[in-house]
Amino acid sequence: MDHDVIQLEQQSLEALRHNYPQLQQLTGSIMFLAEAESAMLTATAWHLTDADNLMLRKLGVKTAILELLDTLVEQRKSQRIRPNREGRLLIDNGNLEIEWLTQGVTPLSVYAKAS
Repeated sequence: MDHDVIQLEQQSLEALRHNYPQLQQLTGSIMFLAEAESAMLTATAWHLTDADNLMLRKLGVKTAILELLDTLVEQRKSQRIRPNREGRLLIDNGNLEIEWLTQGVTPLSVYAKAS
């Protein structure tokens, strides 16, 4: 079952890359965090240039990325695959990869503990 979810993650990232060719020109990362009782993201940190952030927002790519990350977190949680709350989406000139991180590793974890 873990393999099915991981394969679906890879297919979802490929679909995102295909639907938004603008991602082929970007390099950066997006850190994300979801609280334990929530299937939705609690916090994100976008490590892209201001111009790239603006372009992603204007073209609706930012919303698509957030929706995809919400879905992937929800799938991992529902299948009890760990890690499932924190990660980093790496963008490297069209190559998209999710690095799932152990709980408490991202700087965003401080945010979750404070709220």
